[in-house]
Amino acid sequence: MAGPDLLTRRAPALVPTPLQALVLAAALDDGDAAVAAFRQWRRSIDLDDHFDLGTFRLLPLMYGNLQRLGVRDSLMGRLKGIYRMAWYENHVLFDETAPLVAALEREGIRTLLIKGAPLVIDYYGNHGVRPMADLDVVVPPADARRAIVLLEAAGWQRNERASDDDLRYRHAMQFVHPRGGELDLHWHLLYETCNADADRHFWSTARPLDYRGVPTRQLDPTNTLLHAVVHGLRWNPEPPIRWIADAMVVARKARGEIDWPRLVDFARRQKLTCRLGLGLGYLAAHHGLEVPGTALDALLGARMSLVERIENTVVLGDRDRMFEHPVLKNWVLFADFCRHSDADGALGFIVGFSHFLRYAWRLRGRSEILPIVVRGVMRRLVPQRLRGGGGAT
Repeated sequence: MAGPDLLTRRAPALVPTPLQALVLAAALDDGDAAVAAFRQWRRSIDLDDHFDLGTFRLLPLMYGNLQRLGVRDSLMGRLKGIYRMAWYENHVLFDETAPLVAALEREGIRTLLIKGAPLVIDYYGNHGVRPMADLDVVVPPADARRAIVLLEAAGWQRNERASDDDLRYRHAMQFVHPRGGELDLHWHLLYETCNADADRHFWSTARPLDYRGVPTRQLDPTNTLLHAVVHGLRWNPEPPIRWIADAMVVARKARGEIDWPRLVDFARRQKLTCRLGLGLGYLAAHHGLEVPGTALDALLGARMSLVERIENTVVLGDRDRMFEHPVLKNWVLFADFCRHSDADGALGFIVGFSHFLRYAWRLRGRSEILPIVVRGVMRRLVPQRLRGGGGAT
């Protein structure tokens, strides 16, 4: 079934450019279609220019597919070099982080790997075709603080902006190691699903994963597909078009294992029907993903919650440009808080939002919020000369 492509109309900044679409076709299609896409892309680019990050991350996968198809081209040597670099860097990252996963498990902290590592191991089946910048490790929320202590004791350092408040308002924290290597520690799997219901959903069907000889876990195919789509459909300065490749590789390998009714039910409970529907519809329309009509209709026909409507104004648009605007940046914060708030009434919502602003603005206390708001209003409404800004006398 070819689903309706509403994503291109509603969020054009999140879909591939024409050149990126050719790279995706060359990486994912078979036979003459893949070769023709590669030839057209080859004629349209300046090989001495820089590739955008979204394209560059797909070049190893394109190389692997073209090599399988027996393509001969002078560019294949350069593509092979990019492929081999990805293969080497992934092996180094796995070697550096496997002992840490083992240490977490020894301490009784369950781990679940998401994104790159399980995709490389169980879906792509090749360390060279799917570059990774870091390892994403999930632990139960109750064990997050213990996991942070263990990481820091092992020499891993938090991102300089990370604080303990992140455990309340975020889903993950970035760590780096002085010798190299990056790791994202998650206590929730998605920014949009920081709640106990989602945690139970993801962990309850997790499957075993062997990570360099360390027993750990990964999401089941249904949740792997869901995670790839929802995580991918969020504004980024470099559109992460790799979500398309990830989703298609998962769907093709797990053919028949995707539990579509469970996927739709989870999206409804978590207020994610719109983005999931947009993503799956795009994959159906452009890459032949076989989505049951009942599932796609249920997602795209669902009544959007207020939270989704507010959130989509940010995640489906240019979030960075909004955040640069003196007024719209506060709308971004408001949208973020709406996704996380569990307040029952208006008073609880207002109190909760004040706590969130203190965190987002990095204030010592909520008492600093009002003076900041007043100064901001004064700057916008009162001419500088009336605020003591000087001028001719």
